[in-house]
Order: sequence, then C-alpha cells, then structure tokens
Amino acid sequence: MLTAYVLLFCLVWLLLYAYLLYASKNLPRFEQLTFPELTSWPRLSVLVPACNEAEHIEAAARSLMQQDYPDLEIILINDRSSDDTGAIIDTLAAEDKRIKAVHIQQLPDGWLGKVHALQQGKRQASGDWMLMTDADIYYSPGMLRKAVAYAIVQDIDHLTLLPNVTLDNFWLKVVVNTFGLLFLLSTRATEVNKKDSTAIIGLGAFNLVKSETFDKTPGFEWLRLEVVDDMGIGFMIHQVGGQTHFASASKDLSITWYDSLTAMFRGLEKNLFGAGAHYRGWVAAIQISLLWVLLTAPIVALASSSPYLFYSGVLLIVVQILFSIFAIRDKHEETWYLLFFPVGILILSLMMLWSAYWCLSSGGIHWRGTRYSLKELRDGQRVKL
Repeated sequence: MLTAYVLLFCLVWLLLYAYLLYASKNLPRFEQLTFPELTSWPRLSVLVPACNEAEHIEAAARSLMQQDYPDLEIILINDRSSDDTGAIIDTLAAEDKRIKAVHIQQLPDGWLGKVHALQQGKRQASGDWMLMTDADIYYSPGMLRKAVAYAIVQDIDHLTLLPNVTLDNFWLKVVVNTFGLLFLLSTRATEVNKKDSTAIIGLGAFNLVKSETFDKTPGFEWLRLEVVDDMGIGFMIHQVGGQTHFASASKDLSITWYDSLTAMFRGLEKNLFGAGAHYRGWVAAIQISLLWVLLTAPIVALASSSPYLFYSGVLLIVVQILFSIFAIRDKHEETWYLLFFPVGILILSLMMLWSAYWCLSSGGIHWRGTRYSLKELRDGQRVKL
C-alpha cells in the first residue's frame, strides 16, 4: 500500500513538472507578438479603481499619461480612500484633460468595493474598448497602442496580460511564482488562445475588453460579490461567445504585488478560500490534505529502503534541476524558484488553511470596513476554479 501511494504521487509530481515545462515553452509572450500600426484608432477608456493607493497611484497613473495612444481617456476612481489617494487623483486630473476623477463616498449593500468602483467607472466611460487595470500597474511606453492593435487585428474581444512581479524577498519570490504556476495550471492558460477553447482567464492587472461585447454580458451587477472579479470578466466574455487571448507581458507591465509573506497572507485572506474551495470547509480540507500527501511522497521515497521508491525520489530531484536548466537557457529567470516549488506549495496550503479558518470562524469576511456573510458570498460567487 505504501509503495503504491509513493509511486502514484511521485508520478503526479512528474506529470506536474512536465506540464510546467510545456507551459514555459508555450505560454505566449506579448513582446514576441505582432503589433501592426492601425490607420484609425478606436477610443479607449482605462478604468483604474483605487482604495488607499497613495503609495503607487501617481507613478502608475503617470505611466498611463505618458502613453501615446491617440484617443484615450483615463478614469481614476477613488474608492472611499482614507489616505491621500483622492487628492492625488484630483491633482492628476487638473494636470491632464484626458483624466476623469471619480470619488466614491459610500458602498451600497451587497457589493464588493472594487466591483462597485469598476461599475461607477464604466458609467463614465465612452470608449469603444475598456481597459480595467489596478492602481499599482506600471506601463512601458507604447504599450496601449500595441495591445489595442493586437486585439483588433486578431479579431478578439478580450485581451488579458500577466505582468512582471517585482519582488526583493527570496521566499516571497518562491511563493508568488508558485502561486502563478498553480494559477496557470488551474485556468489551463496555455489553452485559452485556441479557437473554441473552454478555458477562461482574466487578470486584474490588465483586462482589455471590447465595449460592445461587454455590454452583452450581465455586467458588474452580476459580479457584485465575486472576490475574483478579474476572472469573472473573462468568464462573462466567454459566456456571450467572446474570444479571449492571454499572454505574459513581463517586458511591458510590472507590479509590486506584496512586500512580504505576511502581507501576502493578509492580502489573500478573502480570495483563496472562496476562489479555491468555494467557501466550503470540506472542499478546503480535501484540497489541503491532497497537497500535503503530495508533498510527503518524495520525502517518504528518499527515506525508503526500497530501491524503487528511493530512485523515484531521486528522479524527482533530477527533474527539478533539469527544468531549471532548461529555463535558464531560455533566460526565464523566475523559474529558478521552481527548485523550491514544493516549499511554495506548502506555504500556499497554509495560506489556504488560514483563509478558510478566518472565513469560517467569523461566519464570513471583513474587508475594507464591510462585513460579508458566508451566505452572501456563496450566493454571489460566479467563478469556481
């Protein structure tokens, strides 16, 4: 029985690394795509919700203001901030006539703050295309021209891009990269660009959608209690028959996501349990147990007196090293951290455990001054990874 367990989960590890190698080779890279110059440019509305983002909002907004897109409006939405976010937005709006400042003072019942802020921003938007982006995303020059040109030439309805995450802490890099890889696995990201694919994806850093297609969806009202609203946008576009494309844009987009593991624990409190386990304790228990069983299999193999099991564990180590070597040859620096992928999985499982405990013990979540009950969250959930 022990032999079967170890061999089975060692095989799972090998299949997982095989997929990660496949994904690293096949994930589209934005800088390698074709960006033709258009003869005419549709109007583009950029929606930027911001709650207590005084540290980042000015620099991020200026990276948008420096874009050379011909017909651009930037809608900066101050969502009940208690810091200087609102004042910074007003200063930027006075400086650049393309900016509209929107200030939200109260959050209606039954809404998450970010989704409501996007709803208010959309009401102000006049663009043929809408870009929904976070308040701490930094854009390279010419980025918006390239994105819109690509979407139009490819005749797609939704383009979502993965930014480069700038991190200084080693173990934070391990966990963030592990999170990203598991996200790509759970969303089947490498399948998204295929015609008639059933895979869906959306990223808060960059969700560019055709307004005409978005208006066919149920809209933000339908997503009002969805904690992964960015994925919800991709889900809605898929529901109405729209085509999504996805790519990594590490050369053109960047973000400082979290500055410590503690901050990441806090930041994912409201997301992990809902998105991953659908607010069900038994689902979280099964997921965490499977992860821990997966993690222990190589350890048992290496400690075993059986040569079959021992060499299975050695094979896993060799596969990890080979994957890193292939990644280095392709100059994908972030995959160095796959050497510590199992540690990243362990820490993420603890984050899931904490998120589940935090939500279940309080009967819901408290987020930015508002309490949401478990019933509300379950009833309002639209995306289940």
